[in-house]
Amino acid sequence: MTTYISADDLAKLVRDPSKKPKVDYLIVDVRDEDYRGGHIKGSINVPAHEIQQKARSLAEEYKAVPLVVFHCALSQVRGPKSARIYRETVKEALVTAASSDPLFDQQVNVLRGGFNSWLYRFKDTEPDLITAYDATVPRDDF
Repeated sequence: MTTYISADDLAKLVRDPSKKPKVDYLIVDVRDEDYRGGHIKGSINVPAHEIQQKARSLAEEYKAVPLVVFHCALSQVRGPKSARIYRETVKEALVTAASSDPLFDQQVNVLRGGFNSWLYRFKDTEPDLITAYDATVPRDDF
């Protein structure tokens, strides 16, 4: 089952100075070339075609992070599919994990509307929530 998080709820985390990316939350942008046109502040880029190979290492590296949020341009295909692959990988890892493993408590969400929604919501009002924005890079539209 896919659980979504709104841009406004995710922005509260990103804005909160007491919350640190890669510690309190992890934003995984699974876009490919379109990542270079801008991305959410504090996000990491793992292209969707690499998720299958990298999911286990991501789960190990970020297992103490309580919230992992995946997204693509629109969060209709690549983002939700990547979140599913990651969740399945975590589920497999938990079979042999100790009951104290923090992965048991990790939440996996998908950003509703993807980066395009984030961009159009914040580019004019809070541009500091977007890193490396380049309006000349083509992007999928709604």
